[in-house]
Amino acid sequence: MGPIFFILVITVVAAEALWLWFIYPHDQELSMPVFLFLEFAVLTCLVLSFLSFAGRFDREFIFVSPFIPPVLYIGMKRIFQLREKKYENEKIKREIEGIMKSSGITGSTESFEKIGDIYFSRQDFDKALSWFRKAQSIKDTPEITHKINLAKKEILLKQNKIWVCPECSITNPSTIRKCKSCGTLKPSIETLKDEIRRNAGELKKNLINIVILVVMISLFIWFVKSAAFLTSLIFFGIIFLFFMLFILYKIFSR
Repeated sequence: MGPIFFILVITVVAAEALWLWFIYPHDQELSMPVFLFLEFAVLTCLVLSFLSFAGRFDREFIFVSPFIPPVLYIGMKRIFQLREKKYENEKIKREIEGIMKSSGITGSTESFEKIGDIYFSRQDFDKALSWFRKAQSIKDTPEITHKINLAKKEILLKQNKIWVCPECSITNPSTIRKCKSCGTLKPSIETLKDEIRRNAGELKKNLINIVILVVMISLFIWFVKSAAFLTSLIFFGIIFLFFMLFILYKIFSR
């Protein structure tokens, strides 16, 4: 294993640490304790990867180091989602029991509609549609009809049978590529290509930043091979890592 491989892995782990800082304010499933735990795990991987590179730790660790942070991140999110799902199911059950208890054994239009609203707010559109139809079977109102149409629309969106134009919000069938109202392209690979063409200038700037990063990595490899371990560790922690994170910030923050 050459030094380039080690430095590449160290760079990937450092990028993962920076990525956590970016997603933390926007990821509602990532609490402060979980974020601190993940950040500590990433930084530990970063230090151990460097020690592995310097021969002060098991060199085989470098193969698993970049996989530890994403595995921990996915695992923590999965645990959160399972706990949240259990909590939501219990909450829905209590709410439905309360509604049915207050409306009697047979239920009513209002109670069925409220239950449909509960499922709709939790994006379970199939169950929402079922309860809205129960409400409609007792008493048909314009409001219930509107809710039924909304639930049907959301179901079709999940099934990719229709798409909503991001510009004018008009609903279009999945068989057409352009909005029938404003002509905007359907979000797809072609749309992504057009976006890349429009942002070619920004991509060139990012490419320059990547080239600078590669040059710094090359200088770091030369320095570590030539300097003592303690000196190279200080260089890595103070100069190289700071500069690398700055370049990654410039790349990802655009």
